[in-house]
Amino acid sequence: MHRLARLAVAAALIAVCGVLPAIASAAAPKRGYYIDAKLGTYIITTKDVSAIKSFQTACINESGGQNGSFIVSRKIKLKPGGAFSYSGNAKIYTGQPKPAIAKVTITATFKKGRYKGTATFPKGYQCKPAAFSAKYYGVNPQG
Repeated sequence: MHRLARLAVAAALIAVCGVLPAIASAAAPKRGYYIDAKLGTYIITTKDVSAIKSFQTACINESGGQNGSFIVSRKIKLKPGGAFSYSGNAKIYTGQPKPAIAKVTITATFKKGRYKGTATFPKGYQCKPAAFSAKYYGVNPQG
């Protein structure tokens, strides 16, 4: 009888060991691209997944049309659990030959394998705050 109990405990431990890595991997960001295709938001993590390498989102105006974008191409350090926030300068692209530099704010949390958050354009650009939900697309997304 003791032998059956030990086998049952061993089987349970093996099952738990197989499930925990899957749960842990969903709880932490991965290296690569997180994309909200509908909104046009792109988040790229660093190779060591310690920071955001690049953040880009589209300017959506009140009528729902795209009116440019902004890009932050500096490292934004990740907090424990994957969340990040940024308040600083970004390149604002609006169709002009040279991008403008202006202050933007970004806040995001990481839950269930997605980045969810808000990116706000500077005043004067007639862009709604971008409420994004970006899912993982891998290291080299295609298409």
